[in-house]
Amino acid sequence: MSCYYRQYEDTTVTIPKYSVESSAGITYYDIKVRVGNVDWFVERRYRDFAQLHDKLVEDISIIKKLLPPKKLVGNKQPAFLEQRREQLETYLQKLLTHFGKELPRLLAEFLDFNKYDIIYLLQDLAKLFHESGDALLSAKKEYSFSALEIYAISERLALPCPPSNEQGGKFDFSHVLDFSTQLESLVVTPIKDNASFAQDYNTVDVPIGRSNIIPNRLSFNLNAFRNLRTLKFSALSTENIVDIELLKPTLQTICVHNTTITHINQVLLCDNLHKNCDVPSLLPDPAVSNSEDALLNTDAWNELTELDLTGNLLTQIDGSVRTAPKLRRLILEQNRIRAIQNLAELPHLQLLSLSGNLISDCVDWHLSMGNLVTLKLAQNKIKSISGLRKLLSLVNLDLSCNLIEQLDEVDHVANLPLLETLCLTGNPLAGSVDYRPRVLARFHERAAEISLDNEPGTQQELDTALVLSALLKSKQRQQNK
Repeated sequence: MSCYYRQYEDTTVTIPKYSVESSAGITYYDIKVRVGNVDWFVERRYRDFAQLHDKLVEDISIIKKLLPPKKLVGNKQPAFLEQRREQLETYLQKLLTHFGKELPRLLAEFLDFNKYDIIYLLQDLAKLFHESGDALLSAKKEYSFSALEIYAISERLALPCPPSNEQGGKFDFSHVLDFSTQLESLVVTPIKDNASFAQDYNTVDVPIGRSNIIPNRLSFNLNAFRNLRTLKFSALSTENIVDIELLKPTLQTICVHNTTITHINQVLLCDNLHKNCDVPSLLPDPAVSNSEDALLNTDAWNELTELDLTGNLLTQIDGSVRTAPKLRRLILEQNRIRAIQNLAELPHLQLLSLSGNLISDCVDWHLSMGNLVTLKLAQNKIKSISGLRKLLSLVNLDLSCNLIEQLDEVDHVANLPLLETLCLTGNPLAGSVDYRPRVLARFHERAAEISLDNEPGTQQELDTALVLSALLKSKQRQQNK
């Protein structure tokens, strides 16, 4: 990212070309700004140059004749337009030389420094938070930053001394820091105010605007956000974070959506160079006298209770989940997970959502998730649910849109003492005759307590289920004889 304040001696401004809009006959000059390795393009008309110059003459006493004069006749001729392109390029170059390392806001905004440069972008943010920060925070202590803004904040903290035009007033960086430290929820996206990133940025490296800045290649820390409870990343990998240590004592919820991450350790161990190594248990060992110290691990998320990684490319539940032993909600929808692993050391886990994955078997899941209250397995490839028969604390179970065909499969969950809601819609079983009363009959005396496919049984369904239940019991007694 650009930092003109530090790289003004390695900055160039050129106008490599112009274009004429055929319908209206308007001439646009394509300005290329390069600061170090960063460059971007800005399109301006001569009218824009004239307005800029008038303000600079009025506010800063720039020489009036510095800008080439307007021409009324013959101003569409190619030779004239080429000459004007060269003159305007020279004009901009003289302005940069004149102002040195601190550009006036008028010129910075004219050249889009406030979109791509650390200092000027943050000045826009400072002005916004100075004027509207209290209102934003009073409505909701959540704010959405672009990756570029987060990177700018991170880099600005490393600057030894600020530009003089930033000290005090509405452009002071302290307004950004004050706002950031009060936030409880931070949302980070590739760009600002553009929903298209959900489709584009998670598959290809797409530059920001007309620059060569690519959000997925910006590395930053989050040290300015010291009181966060919730962190949300969308279409941007958390591996862009180089230091997340300061968030671990307070963070309770992490959401990462629409990225190409394949492992959970890319989130929970995002700043750890050894993330692919085996993660030891963080649960207290009863054999160790000072077992409470077992949780004092540098990688531990001791306050994290919810992890939502919907819409990524996860293929497994790796051992990094052990770093969050207090997880209560684990949401891994719309991924590519085939099997369940590493959940045995999450004793507080109450909700597990695996909808939209590739799971076909669920064998003895009670061994790793015995305290589960809600289990969502919609849109998988499950045919048998025998492995759920001992999840005795289960209250809510969603098995919609799977491959369950046999009515007898319901028996595996019908004896769960606390089960209240069951969703089977979208399975082959759900298309059979008298599907609802036949399923409710499997619950026998508890049929009236069950909500099937988000609806309680009607009186007619319950009456039919009662008859079917009696027939089932009679059949079972005969089989037992």
